[in-house]
Amino acid sequence: MDLNFIDKGSKVIPKLVKLHDSHKLYSLAHDKKPLAQAELSNAVTELIGIYTDPREEELIADVLISLVRQAERDLKQALAEKLSAMENVPLRLALNLANDEIDVATPILKNSKVLGDLDLIYIIKSKTSEYWQAVAQRPEMSDHLITILAETEDNPTAKKLVENMNIVLPAPALKVVTRMAMDDESLASPLLLRNEITDEIAVKLYSAVGEELKKYISRHFEIPTDVLVNSIEEIIV
Repeated sequence: MDLNFIDKGSKVIPKLVKLHDSHKLYSLAHDKKPLAQAELSNAVTELIGIYTDPREEELIADVLISLVRQAERDLKQALAEKLSAMENVPLRLALNLANDEIDVATPILKNSKVLGDLDLIYIIKSKTSEYWQAVAQRPEMSDHLITILAETEDNPTAKKLVENMNIVLPAPALKVVTRMAMDDESLASPLLLRNEITDEIAVKLYSAVGEELKKYISRHFEIPTDVLVNSIEEIIV
C-alpha cells in the first residue's frame, strides 16, 4: 500500500499507529478481554473522526475494511454498534458491515445515517427477512423505502414497520399492511394503534378480527350501525 502521499505532519499517522498497537494488544489478549476490545474500538472511532483529504479517507476505509474482514464476530459486533451512531463513517465500511452476518449488520441497518435509500434498497433486494426487519426499525425513512419494505409482504417485516412509531406509513404501504392485517391479528393489533388508521380502515379490519379487537375498534372508531348488526348476526349464527 503506497503511503507516500501522506504528509509527515498528518494526523492520520499517529492514529494509524495507535490502531496498529491496539489491534496487536487485542490479538495478544487470550480471552479477548473487554478492555482490549474497547481500546481497539476507540482507536477505530478516533481514526474515523479525523478530518482528512479524499486520498486519506480512502486509505482509512481500506485499512478498516481489512481489519473488519479479519475480525472475530464479537469485535465486529462491537465495532458495528459504535460505528452505527457515527455520521462520517466511510460508506464502503458501512456497506461491508451492513452485508455481514445479521447480528453484525443489525445496528448499521437500524441506525446508520451513512446508508442512503439506494444502499438500503439494494440490501432489501439482495438479502432476506432478517435484514428487512432491521431496516424497518430505522427512526427515519423515506416514503419510497417504507413502501418497498411493505411490498415484500413479509409479516415479520410488516410488524416491525407498524410498531415503528417514529415513521408515518404512506398510503401505498398502509394499503399493503392493512390487507395483510386482515389475515393476521398479531399485525392488526399494533396497526390499530397508529395515527394513520382511519375509520374506513378500521371498518375493514373489524370484519376480520376477533372479539377483543372488535371491542377496541368499537370504542375508538366510528363503525357504521349496519356493520355492527351484521357482526352480531354472525356471532348468533
